Amino acid sequence: MSLIRLDARDWRTREQFWAALLPALGAPDWHGPNLDALYDGLVAGENRVRPPLSVEICTTTPLPAALMAYLARVGIVFEDAAHDIGLAIALRIV
Repeated sequence: MSLIRLDARDWRTREQFWAALLPALGAPDWHGPNLDALYDGLVAGENRVRPPLSVEICTTTPLPAALMAYLARVGIVFEDAAHDIGLAIALRIV
């Protein structure tokens, strides 16, 4: 299983999340920073890093509530993709 660790100490917005996640996944340049594109990339195997995979978002300070709510939605996308392709795809905040 591939492990991606993202340093979220300075994150305040979802744009900062996408700026870290997409390159870490090895997403194609045309990959959009949105949940539909994330699902498609995971299920179709369009990223350089393919499932099974785990993404750990590492932070020592609390993230803004709006960003935490968005990351919960990202977690649901990961769960849906994992279910649909039968491979582990996990998101953890540590």
